[in-house]
Amino acid sequence: MKDNDQITLQDLRRKVEQHEETIVQLLEIIAATNRRISELTNKYYV
Repeated sequence: MKDNDQITLQDLRRKVEQHEETIVQLLEIIAATNRRISELTNKYYV
């Protein structure tokens, strides 16, 4: 493997890891939002 290929693979791995972290953060936000919606729904509509 050429040096340029190795650098490119490292960059891709770093970007994928960053995307994974972003996805986890977004899922946590969605989960928190869903919990809050459930709380409000139960409080006002049940």
